[in-house]
Amino acid sequence: MCLFPIDGYQQMLIPPTERARKLAMYTRGVIYFHLLVILGFFLSALYVDGVVDLLGAMIGFMSIRNNRGYNFQQVLCYSIYLGMDCFWSVIRSVLFLSGLSRNQTPLARWQYNVYVVTIIGSAVFYAVGSVISWQLYRELRSIFTRMMEEAPPLQIQNGAVPGAAAGQYQAVPSDPNAPGGVPAPSAQDDDFTPFTGKKYSLR
Repeated sequence: MCLFPIDGYQQMLIPPTERARKLAMYTRGVIYFHLLVILGFFLSALYVDGVVDLLGAMIGFMSIRNNRGYNFQQVLCYSIYLGMDCFWSVIRSVLFLSGLSRNQTPLARWQYNVYVVTIIGSAVFYAVGSVISWQLYRELRSIFTRMMEEAPPLQIQNGAVPGAAAGQYQAVPSDPNAPGGVPAPSAQDDDFTPFTGKKYSLR
């Protein structure tokens, strides 16, 4: 659901307001900075972290790539993703600063410096990015709620059940003789002609 529709589920694009466009601009900045974090992961030999974060950045990009409408479900996925990464990044930073965690891959001096900056800086980035994307989601969600409230009620054009109020559904009673019930089709009508030919059997 975060990247592509599944099981026929259609993701909805919400036409943005001026505030939503402004928050989307901030979210684009978050995505660009996310790419720098990903680059830091790859340069410091944290390849798994880099690939996983690359997928996260793709979710953020897909959510706001259409200027005519933003996908608030994908914005929510990106915000949750950044929030979870913030949690784990804080734990990793604490373990690193306390001397309980080290990169297992031998690194050159410059790679080690990139590793330190990436590990500590990513926690701050994830926290800020999660807040900004969450604000965008809340704005898009409020637009979606207003759209649903202003949408006209569902009307039944054909096949209305007798006795039902206009624009409402009504369950069909199981008893054909009950008010509003649908009579069962007769086994034989005026145009019915019984078969009179010769009968054959497969035996």
